[in-house]
Amino acid sequence: MINIFVVDDHPMIIEGVKAIFDGKKEKIKVVGHAYSASEALNKLQKSSAHIILLDLLMPEFSGVELCQILKKEYPDKKVIAFTGETDTAILFNAWMNNADAILMKYCGRDELVQTIHAVLAGERKIGSNVPNFFIQIESANKGSTPRLTRRELQVLNALAKGAKRAEVGKLLNISKVAVDFHCKNLFKKFNKTRLLEVISEAKKTNIIY
Repeated sequence: MINIFVVDDHPMIIEGVKAIFDGKKEKIKVVGHAYSASEALNKLQKSSAHIILLDLLMPEFSGVELCQILKKEYPDKKVIAFTGETDTAILFNAWMNNADAILMKYCGRDELVQTIHAVLAGERKIGSNVPNFFIQIESANKGSTPRLTRRELQVLNALAKGAKRAEVGKLLNISKVAVDFHCKNLFKKFNKTRLLEVISEAKKTNIIY
């Protein structure tokens, strides 16, 4: 039996995936779900899931950032980005954060089943209707401007305006731990060790003003 865990803030998506898989025909079953990143991280500690279906637009942490955490904390579990997102920068970031596959939510049942088996066999897959994001990979390899997630951009803007990390958390309704996580990613993406350097570089490249 292949066990699946679904992370999505829309209950209808979770219920839809449950309806597709009852554990009988394809020997695939939904064994858990979560509506947010923090709930997913808590539940997955005791989950028997082999596959995580992950939405890329999530509250608190984005799906891209959650993917990064999941691949580090649960290297034995496969992550399939299951999304309606067409922004190639977000899709690119998911791929570069080691998502095992990217599928559009409106993909057919057969493609979903084939992808599940493919990632369990060690393959990485991009769905048939996923927008081409390889141009982003080419740009990254040439050392172009860092690609930030929506939340990272919000955090960076708030910090640039003089807000402290705890204040940023209150402004964005996220925890200070989440803010610290986003800051760590910003340091990595800009290859800087000080916040002032990150802000200066972001202004120089017109990421923020």
